[in-house]
Amino acid sequence: MSKLEIEITTLSPLHLGSGHADVMVDAEVVHDEFGMPYFPAKRFKGILFESALEVAEMAELSQSNFLKRSDVELLFQHGTTSDVQLIVSDLFLPEIEKMREDWKYLQKRFGSFIQPLDVLKQYTDLRYQTRLENGIAFDGSLHNMRTVDKGLSFYGTIEIENGTEKEEQIIALALENLSSGGLKRNRGFGKIQARLMNRDQEQLIAEALKEGLQ
Repeated sequence: MSKLEIEITTLSPLHLGSGHADVMVDAEVVHDEFGMPYFPAKRFKGILFESALEVAEMAELSQSNFLKRSDVELLFQHGTTSDVQLIVSDLFLPEIEKMREDWKYLQKRFGSFIQPLDVLKQYTDLRYQTRLENGIAFDGSLHNMRTVDKGLSFYGTIEIENGTEKEEQIIALALENLSSGGLKRNRGFGKIQARLMNRDQEQLIAEALKEGLQ
């Protein structure tokens, strides 16, 4: 089993919607019990699959064999099954365990002053939008959403069971192509950069491209 260490850095405000809202926030971001935002594994795996499919389409258009759609679907088990298992973790802020202990202590010690929302505000901001038509705002159309701040990094892992270097190459290609995540991507939100921490990403890509020429 190979274990790939992943880093995702936000290059613009990022909305990782939790699906929850309250009287103050129309669209909240995913966060843990202490108020720290994180990048859910299911969502990361989804955009990674989409990115890998885009690379496969590029390969097909360039008439190259470095990545096939069938290989991507097999790895991510979309419409097919395989002995290769892809295990994706949630991605968290650096030194997450220590920060959780620190925030847990502070919330217990100063609960009336420090709540999870206060922690969340350290890493996020509220963005307000309204619907416009001919430059005029619609009544009642003002809404807000919380976004994760630009410049934050999240860390996690991808484990590949029963795989070979070929599967690692697919992950490297998908990470290299991955440029956005979350909602409102067409409005300047959600720009991200993803990379491998414990493997030479460029080398894996070079090997994949070389094999595609054979």
